[in-house]
Formats: sequence, structure tokens, C-alpha cells
Amino acid sequence: MSLIAKNKGGGSFALVPEDQHVARCVRIIDIGTQDGTYGPKHQCIIAWELPECQQVFDADRGPEPSMMSSFYTLSLNEKSNLRRVLEQWRAKAFTDQELEGFDVSSVISVPCLIQVLHKLNAAKEPRAIINSINRLPKGMTCPPQILDSLVFTLEDGTWEQFELIPEWQRELIKKCPEYPGFVSRINGGPNSQSADEHFQQIDDAGSDDEVPF
Repeated sequence: MSLIAKNKGGGSFALVPEDQHVARCVRIIDIGTQDGTYGPKHQCIIAWELPECQQVFDADRGPEPSMMSSFYTLSLNEKSNLRRVLEQWRAKAFTDQELEGFDVSSVISVPCLIQVLHKLNAAKEPRAIINSINRLPKGMTCPPQILDSLVFTLEDGTWEQFELIPEWQRELIKKCPEYPGFVSRINGGPNSQSADEHFQQIDDAGSDDEVPF
């Protein structure tokens, strides 16, 4: 499965504190082509768990990592946010060959250091935002992964995966022009696999000093 690049919701939970946080990428969600200020662009949502910043979101489940996420246009143009973030994260520039097509899903389960700031939204309410994402400094490690990894693409994702995505993100996907094709593919053949085959727990194996992308 690949995704190639050429807090909304209910509940009253504490904001992630302003600080630098050890984090790990756990979700990459293809939301298709979305309208924006500069016209329609193919976008994705990348989300990270913050294992050392936990809250109780559901009493039955107990403490769980807070999550931070951001929208990115699937572009590696020199001015794109995605390219800037990835180059900061891996601490090196892309080669010309990599710029021909980089598999964004390769960042799943990779640790990083996230800086969180608080900004006011349009309603003058504070919200936590990601200000920067960097490679973990040498000697710093990230705790083992807690949440399951999920990579969803409209090209080859399954209905089981789609149902694991938060409702507000599913609503965005339903509005994109690629959604009818996704539904048609799911309904047209035996392409729907079980969630267990795609919703995988990845252990924190190997050295966090090594960034595999």
C-alpha cells in the first residue's frame, strides 16, 4: 500500500501542552481532492501519538496517548509544507530521484520531536497546533508504540479501514471526487479485507536514531 506525493469533534479534553513532545506517526489518511484557497488539491492527514502525554478519553479504556494531526497537500514542490516537514523530520534534503515520487506511507511508525504551540482559532478559542517536526536528537528515544497504525488510501483502502477513520475525516472523504470510485471498487469485487489484515500494531523495534525514509 502506498500514497505517493508528486481537533475537531466532541468531548472536552485538555489541550496538549505547549512544549516539545516525543511523538510517533501512527496514521496517514488519504482524503482525496479537497477545495482550498488555491483551488482543489489532493490532500492527506498525518497523525502522531504523543506517548508521554496521555489522557482518559474513555473511562473503559483508561489513559491513552494524545494525538496531533495536520493536513498536507500531496506535493513535493519546493514551497510545499509536506516537503518542508519531511526534510526537517529526516534531517536531509530530498534527492532529485526521490522528488520524482516519494511514498508518504514510509513515515508510518517513525518517531520524531514535535513542537506544540497554542493559537486562537476563528472563534477565539485556543487550540494546539504543530509548529515544527524534527528528527529525534541523538541519544533521545521514543517509547514503544501504543496506538495501532493505519494507512488508508482511496486507491486500495478497504471499507473496514474506512470505518476506523474518525467521522469528521470520513465526511471530508465523502465529499472528494475520488470517493465514488472508492465505493464502486469496494462494491465491485472481493477487494474488502479484514481490519486485522491492515490495522497493525507495530512494535518499537530497532534504533530510534535511524530514520528509514
